[in-house]
Amino acid sequence: MQVHPLDLNFQNTAQAIASFLVEGPEGAILIETGPESCRKALLAALKEQGHRPETVSAVLVTHIHLDHAGGAGWWAQQGVPVYVHPKGARHLVDPARLEESARQVYGASFDALWGAMVPAPAERVTALEDGEVLSVAGLEIEALETPGHCFHHHAYRIDDVIFCGDSAGAKLDEADFISVTSAPPQFHLEYTLASIEKIRALRPAALYLTHFGKVEDPDAHLDAYRDAVELNALFVKQRLDEGMDEESLQIAYEAFQMEQAFRARLPSPVWETLQVVNGTAMCADGIRLYWEKSANDRA
Repeated sequence: MQVHPLDLNFQNTAQAIASFLVEGPEGAILIETGPESCRKALLAALKEQGHRPETVSAVLVTHIHLDHAGGAGWWAQQGVPVYVHPKGARHLVDPARLEESARQVYGASFDALWGAMVPAPAERVTALEDGEVLSVAGLEIEALETPGHCFHHHAYRIDDVIFCGDSAGAKLDEADFISVTSAPPQFHLEYTLASIEKIRALRPAALYLTHFGKVEDPDAHLDAYRDAVELNALFVKQRLDEGMDEESLQIAYEAFQMEQAFRARLPSPVWETLQVVNGTAMCADGIRLYWEKSANDRA
């Protein structure tokens, strides 16, 4: 097996969003499509590796957020089977609700950022259950339910490596800074921590992060990510307990993240890239919503 991380050059930004070309003994598969706005970049990257859409045996997406699966419908329309978490399958077949929700958030910038989603033919979309093994291209691919970032998230294990999607954070540089992928509205602290331990228990030799690339020391990375999740969740809870409002919390969370990044000697350009794919205001909102829902559930 050979794994080729493909840089989709999202918003003309290098190493922000990856798709992974995985070559097996009997063909090739694609893990993550990226957004529809990056389709030309993805096809160009595939061509550089000697592949075309017709040489891709299957597409797998970790979840249906636009930066991971916005282009999945186009691939299905080309006749390529697309595999996804059961809770995400219907949104690929009929993406209207998903796209409408995103347009409300991004407004006039939506098309430039993400591109309009293409409905996937239902017969080309297959839901994989937790622990289910797909055999394609001479590869055995195990779906791993890994909620926390959202409730419809899979990681995929092939041999001794795991493609994590957003279940193990975003790390764009050699510096020791991992950005917590806590976008609203489904971030869940306990599920995130459980998914980290689920991945760790499989003792992978390497991880592949959609944001961005290969992690060669999984234990150290997962330890650091667990610590980051707990630390940042606690920070948000403390600010909420103090009565901080939503806008002030976004500012405070950004400052807290910048301090961590500075201590880790994260280069400024890498910080700017993180803001493109995992902005601090968005992440603060996700953790805030988690704590607010938790308080309502206890009430």
